[in-house]
Amino acid sequence: MTAKVLQIIRRAKLPLSKAELAEETGVSLSAISVHVERLLEEKLIEVSKIGVSSGGRKPRQYALNKNIGLILSIELGTSFVHIALTNFNCEILYLTTSDIDITDGPDRVLTRIHELVDQMLLENKVDKVSIKGIGIGIPGPVDFSMGIPISPTIMPGWDKYPIREFWSKYFDCPCYVDNDVNTMALGEHAKGLQFEVSNLIYVKVGSGIGSGIIYDGVLYRGSTGSAGDIGHFDIGSDVVCWCGNKGCLEASAGGKAIVSKGKERALSHRSEYLLQILNSRGKLTIDDIGTGVLQLDSTSVALVRESGTSIGRVIASIVNFANPDLVVIGGRVAEFGDIFLAAIRQSVYQRSLPLATRNLIINKSVLGNMAGLIGGAFMTIDQIIIQSTDNEADIILK
Repeated sequence: MTAKVLQIIRRAKLPLSKAELAEETGVSLSAISVHVERLLEEKLIEVSKIGVSSGGRKPRQYALNKNIGLILSIELGTSFVHIALTNFNCEILYLTTSDIDITDGPDRVLTRIHELVDQMLLENKVDKVSIKGIGIGIPGPVDFSMGIPISPTIMPGWDKYPIREFWSKYFDCPCYVDNDVNTMALGEHAKGLQFEVSNLIYVKVGSGIGSGIIYDGVLYRGSTGSAGDIGHFDIGSDVVCWCGNKGCLEASAGGKAIVSKGKERALSHRSEYLLQILNSRGKLTIDDIGTGVLQLDSTSVALVRESGTSIGRVIASIVNFANPDLVVIGGRVAEFGDIFLAAIRQSVYQRSLPLATRNLIINKSVLGNMAGLIGGAFMTIDQIIIQSTDNEADIILK
């Protein structure tokens, strides 16, 4: 029950009194007092303010002690890594970014990340002991209970690699590993939306396409951790996907597909803007397409609109099936302005049933490119609390 009380205090928008906690949990005021005093003793919560009296003593109101420790949150992409230290309110205190190549394999990549973490701690004079948990989001399927990647096609050499054990060599704290889109969904739900929406689908559109699902306020991972893998929905095209199948959404509408199409259209002289970049640099990037959208290059605009339309068709099927309150669009391509979002919305509303879209909202991510780091921290703190028990007073934080 102590852990439950902590979760309620942690997720509340405003500080809560003992009476409010008793009402929320359905237990007596005296029982709540025992749990609150224990949390105060462990310094997990603090008196935030004194409330207004209703006739007796003014009630104390309690909030999470966000400075009880730090969380190391890592977001690993195919070509980059973002690393952050957050407090227990998931506020980012320190942040660093570096280029990496995920195909270099886990030993080399994780060793490089560890070097970056050490450098961050040294530069900011942070003691390793203050880190109470590590959360990592990776761009591939994960067995969450084991903390290992499972057959991640774009991560050669990572299959079943013991990521937790790697970090246990350097830090005396728990480590949790999840798919990167799941951590983004958690961050958006908890900190971007402040738990105001119970059913949402977070769609990430970057080099690939994936989604995280919040159902009835809880992240849904599926039986083996692969829930939300919408990038391999068949949209009926002849394009061969890296997975070996034809017609996958990701192969036609993901960031890599957009760049590939951009190169083809540049070489066929349908965009002087893209052709000029291709001739000068020898390649195009997704950021070049984004800049083209901002400069109203007609080919770049068309590429992004086509991607949004295809993604919207798949989201429409999901909306008809799952009936979410909200669809959140995140990832690099989502930052290309309203053209992309408008194409998704139009496609969803055209193809979804009226009842499913009656109250549906489709919005860009509130947290943007920080969703994964914030969500990784939230996931880690959540797991630390969930795995604590009332029988061990110091298990929540070592």
